[in-house]
Amino acid sequence: MNGDRLARVLSHLSDEAAFRGVAPSSEAACEACVTLIGVTGAQLTLMNGTGRAESRYSTNEIGTLLENMRFTLGQGPCEDCLRSGVPVLAGVLDSWENNQRWPLFTPSADATGARAMFAFPLRSGAIRLGALVLHRTSPGPLTPEQVADGHVVTDIVMALVLDELTRVHLDAEVPALDGMPLSRAEVHQATGMASVQIGVGMDEALVRLRAHAFVRDKPVVEVARDIVTGRLRLGPATEQQR
Repeated sequence: MNGDRLARVLSHLSDEAAFRGVAPSSEAACEACVTLIGVTGAQLTLMNGTGRAESRYSTNEIGTLLENMRFTLGQGPCEDCLRSGVPVLAGVLDSWENNQRWPLFTPSADATGARAMFAFPLRSGAIRLGALVLHRTSPGPLTPEQVADGHVVTDIVMALVLDELTRVHLDAEVPALDGMPLSRAEVHQATGMASVQIGVGMDEALVRLRAHAFVRDKPVVEVARDIVTGRLRLGPATEQQR
């Protein structure tokens, strides 16, 4: 990831949150990416512990309708993105190709006013967590710069979501004698071990650890303890439970 691009996107998200008077969050990032990338709306869909996808947030009614159609019909750019783990960019939604590809979804989506959809996967290694789906009420592809920004925003949204979903588990733990919650110490230790196992930096290792916990619907502390005790070993593409 380009450092200058990351810094620019983070600055935009931070400025937008401050302007709206809200704390940085996955929801605030969805709102901010609408103006950053130049789309009409954004919608965030996450996989739950059973492997099913559910809506977490939408910036407008069109995004909500599109997600409901995906859930009901099992078709569309978001559904393909969730299954494949790769971006699905439909600059002209109501095209012959897309009508053949999503025969039920495309006309229904067109009725909402959506003319273009761009689905970016939230993934960490081999783990798929969901998708960030952008839409426009006018047709046309994203520029290469907008696609690159979309990937950066998606990574940021994923990190925010994982932090939000795991924070409760950490805060609920009983503090150890030194004043640091035992769970946090274990997570820090497990992150270091995972960093070595996967061969990535500490930040990426923490994302992988949280992602593993999320898709298995387990507290991040429990996953950390499995790593520390040797019951779980994270690999570059897969996780192996001993």
